[in-house]
Amino acid sequence: MRSSGSRVLVGVLLAVPALLAGVLPATAAPPVAEAPPQPAEFVSRPDLSPPVVRIDRGPGRTEPGQIFVAPHGTDTHSGPMILDETGQPVWFQPVGDGDRHFTMDFKAQRYQGEPVLTWWQGAPHPGYGSGEYVITNQAYEQVATVRAGNGLEADLHEMVITPRDTALITAYHTVQLDRPVVEGVVQEIDIATGEVLFDWRSLDHVAPAESTAPVPEDPAAPHDYIHLNSITEDAAGNLLISARHTDALYQVDRGSGEIIWRMGGTNSDFAVDPEAAFARQHDAGWLPDGRMSLFDNAASEPGPISRGLVLDVDQQARTVGLAESYEHPGGATSVSQGNHQVLAGGNHFVGWGSVPEFTEFGPAGEVRLHGSLGDGMESYRAFKLNWSGAPTDQPAAAMRDETGGRAIYASWNGATEVRSWRILAGQSADGLRPVVENVPREAFETRAVLPSAEPYAAVEALDTDGRVIGRSPVIEPSARS
Repeated sequence: MRSSGSRVLVGVLLAVPALLAGVLPATAAPPVAEAPPQPAEFVSRPDLSPPVVRIDRGPGRTEPGQIFVAPHGTDTHSGPMILDETGQPVWFQPVGDGDRHFTMDFKAQRYQGEPVLTWWQGAPHPGYGSGEYVITNQAYEQVATVRAGNGLEADLHEMVITPRDTALITAYHTVQLDRPVVEGVVQEIDIATGEVLFDWRSLDHVAPAESTAPVPEDPAAPHDYIHLNSITEDAAGNLLISARHTDALYQVDRGSGEIIWRMGGTNSDFAVDPEAAFARQHDAGWLPDGRMSLFDNAASEPGPISRGLVLDVDQQARTVGLAESYEHPGGATSVSQGNHQVLAGGNHFVGWGSVPEFTEFGPAGEVRLHGSLGDGMESYRAFKLNWSGAPTDQPAAAMRDETGGRAIYASWNGATEVRSWRILAGQSADGLRPVVENVPREAFETRAVLPSAEPYAAVEALDTDGRVIGRSPVIEPSARS
């Protein structure tokens, strides 16, 4: 069994991309970051204020990829965000007001054979949401919208694009029985047409008596008895559905909608080893080797340590054993949200949900990277994924007079191929010439000082081969601060 264990961590504060001096004691857990004093601020993009993210690095190799989160807090902080391993934004899109309208379930998928970004946006309710899913291409242009059908609205928990270019989504629906009951709905939607191809209703298959969630004292208050939060399709097309409020997973026949088996909860068809037992879980899915991955919240109140799990599942013998466990490094309990991703090279990436952190573990359970969003900045899930973005807008640049000279600030939100910047300046807008070459891109925004106080300037973004892939508008003298 893997666990977090003791470790040595080198602290890296990523609001400023520089190593901090010192090494944490071998027994120390990664520090929990306090709320950042302010969001990040950029001279070239004053309209963007993403949260400051702290990263702590441990020994060992992290796997390639960028970090995907969708923090929700204030109006300036909230929105889908891609980070590099220093915690610097690669791309940030402000969405909503942070309380009444925000984003969740942000990740990279494939649609019509091409890489895309997907996220949910809408209005939250206690425990679920009403909204829609957005799909954008590598230029960050919206190419599709996924909405629930049959009079429902898409829930915030899950949207998986299938190889058929359909979307598996969750939705919620209140039904009046002897009291209002919130049933969980799974739909398969044809993305291009919006047609509902599959519509599964939990009350047809799972009785409210299976719920382990307290029934509200107010008889008029809806009872969210099942609370679906993830869907995975297996090779046969059957669906693995996670239900938080029954502490159970359901394998559902894709053709009939009937439940093939239950795992966990009060009516389990499996003998679950006590070390493998889970509760209030999220993000259940099959791995290529036939094992199962999930995020075990462990409890709805602080108690047992939340963890990412890999389970040995024998569907013939109906047994479940613990293969691997990756506990929160600081011993925290995530009372909601969270996910567990098994990376291609053997590392494990865990988003801690209501605990505003994420961790990349090595195969032996050692912490190789730990990130903190700050208090009050939860992200429903966190992923390590590969993404290449090429925005159609121009790079942004700003110029201001500072002590020591006239400085140029350059950035290009979402452009993943920028490796360096060329600074152009001159006495007129049409007389610009290169004055500073090959300024390395080391953060979201790059600063360079002009060798002389030219009144006009611009920047060019260069790729690995030194080719120009974008040029900013000319900065006029009147725009200098």
